[in-house]
Amino acid sequence: MRRGIPALLVPFLFVPLLLAQPPKSAPDSPPDRARLQQVIDAWATLDPSNAAVYYAKDAGLAFYDIAPLKYTGWTEYENGTREMFKTMQSLSFKVNDDAQVHRVGDIAWSAATLEGKAVMRDGSQMPLHARWTTVWEKRGNQWLIVHDHFSAPLEAAGSE
Repeated sequence: MRRGIPALLVPFLFVPLLLAQPPKSAPDSPPDRARLQQVIDAWATLDPSNAAVYYAKDAGLAFYDIAPLKYTGWTEYENGTREMFKTMQSLSFKVNDDAQVHRVGDIAWSAATLEGKAVMRDGSQMPLHARWTTVWEKRGNQWLIVHDHFSAPLEAAGSE
């Protein structure tokens, strides 16, 4: 009789494990300041494929960078920035404390200023002050950038 009791308990111990479902992945949280820093850190690797996970790949999307005036679609953006990065040895950016993210439903937009530095292939260094605005769209469980505008202010005359 004693032998039969443990044998009867085995199904009760393992049935809950067998019935347990892995937790469904929670929807990706909306962008925040930390996410903005992740995106900018991905760009700082000088490999656009590292930033690609944050961007929608639709062919007609507009992305504005320092140069040229406009990229149309992710492929053009990736190829253009890859060429620009060939002139750099390293790049670093910090999202400033003025970063803002606003969300309405499945759309969010962010705006921030950035401070950073580019080290060129010849060793020269260039401080960078930039403005960055993004529009995000929730697609499935992911928030993806569908519009990106990166710009640098013109230095005031005589400020150097």
